[in-house]
Amino acid sequence: MFLDEFGRPIVILVCAMALFNLPILLYKIELVIQTLRYLLFCHDKTWKKPQDPGLVFATILQAKKPTERKTIYFVRHGESTWNDTFNKGKHRSALTFVLGFIPGILKAIAYELYLLLSGKMDSWFYDSPLSFLGLDQVEELANFLESEGRKGPESEHIRILRSDPGSPSSKIISSNLRRAISTMAGGFRERLKRRPADKIFLVSSLQEIR
Repeated sequence: MFLDEFGRPIVILVCAMALFNLPILLYKIELVIQTLRYLLFCHDKTWKKPQDPGLVFATILQAKKPTERKTIYFVRHGESTWNDTFNKGKHRSALTFVLGFIPGILKAIAYELYLLLSGKMDSWFYDSPLSFLGLDQVEELANFLESEGRKGPESEHIRILRSDPGSPSSKIISSNLRRAISTMAGGFRERLKRRPADKIFLVSSLQEIR
């Protein structure tokens, strides 16, 4: 009775909203097709082991010319909505993850449907943004850079990351995925505020294996 009385109007409303946002619907259908094609035909699991760096850079290493040295600091991006749905993480037990897996997927699908019907290009799954936990992690990073490491053996590294006066010059580099960009922009916000001329350089090759 409920489905007969309310089901048909709901279906009609959903179809009408989908047609009203037809460009968004077609865009997301295209993304689904690309995803399925990628999952079926990609070769990520068959990549070859990299060569010994000593062999690749043998000519440079054997040269007597002075070589330039650079230090790289790696910063892990905050948890994304995809991670929240499909990865257990360290913040919850295996039992909590298993019990909440199906409800989590249903929540993600429902949110994706909401984005579609409201005409938004955003997505829970595609180039997923930071989750609430990810935003908290970015806040922790920002607080760490501004309050920790002022003394002790790590102080010099923190000064470089903060780009304190007198510290060696440094650049902020990120992949073009928005979870990474958001992490760098939010985590290094005080540095960027103090140094508005600083830029976040986006390098697509820094993405995870594709």
